[in-house]
Amino acid sequence: MKFILILHLCSMITGKCIDPYLPGYQFTTHYDCAIAGYALSQESLKRLKNDEYYGLDRINKEELAIRFECKKLTST
Repeated sequence: MKFILILHLCSMITGKCIDPYLPGYQFTTHYDCAIAGYALSQESLKRLKNDEYYGLDRINKEELAIRFECKKLTST
């Protein structure tokens, strides 16, 4: 079984998320994917803090957060 990690940037105010981002990682277990999801979500939000477009003010104003999912790949 394989899982891919998908990240979503979402506003906690509106509940809306922009297009998903696939960092390109594959995992053999859901656990490994979930652990990586938490780490990459934290890393991504920290990067957005210093981003010219987003920045700390926008993150706080729109209550932005990174949501992630571990999607199971099915064999065909």
